[in-house]
Amino acid sequence: MSDMKNERVANSQWKKATLWASAVVLVLVLGMALLVIFTGPKKEPVPVAGSPAPSTAAATTPPAEEGCNVPVGDTSSTPKMPEDLRWEAKDGWTWPVSDTYGPTQREGEFGVCFARSPLGAALMAVTLNTAFSTSDYKQTLEMYVPDSPGRDFALTQSGGGDSEPISYSGFIVDSFTPDNAQVTVIFSTPDTSTGYTGLPLSFRWIDGDWKQEVLDDGSMFRGQPIEPQRGEFVEWKSTP
Repeated sequence: MSDMKNERVANSQWKKATLWASAVVLVLVLGMALLVIFTGPKKEPVPVAGSPAPSTAAATTPPAEEGCNVPVGDTSSTPKMPEDLRWEAKDGWTWPVSDTYGPTQREGEFGVCFARSPLGAALMAVTLNTAFSTSDYKQTLEMYVPDSPGRDFALTQSGGGDSEPISYSGFIVDSFTPDNAQVTVIFSTPDTSTGYTGLPLSFRWIDGDWKQEVLDDGSMFRGQPIEPQRGEFVEWKSTP
């Protein structure tokens, strides 16, 4: 009789333990089911047809800069002369150039790619002014002057090739922004009381380089020539 009682107690305790275990398992199963329902499976991004699959690696290459990637350098209106300033010569003309600030590349016989700075604009001024007298006039227009009514008119005219070489002395930065520059080219001459003459030129930054702006009548210069004295302009320190 005692053994049967003990057996009933044992069976009762086993049933209780079994019920608790079943309850715990049921709770776990329900919890996992709810987690799946509310979170859903993790979706991988699907690449658009024709495009590469997205990459998780961070970009390490900076975006390419526009134009010729010439360093800006000194941005003041009285910039210091670069150490690599030198003089090129052609047909009796000599003019300053810099391998760092311009021209840094060539397209055929034309120097291109100048710094987006006052010095870069000044180097462009002497380069194109010389090209009008030492290279084909119309090719020079097409290279350095953007499409405009003034260029169209200038292309119908003859010019260049007959000018006597001049001696470049320096320049004046009349105004400057990253998109527009007004530079007066100074050259020595015995025809003025000061021994110098200045011709004002205007430039606009287009497609990564300086281009000369001309008036609608084809005039290359804006305003009247000036007769500056030494000390009133930035001198090209090196001599040809």
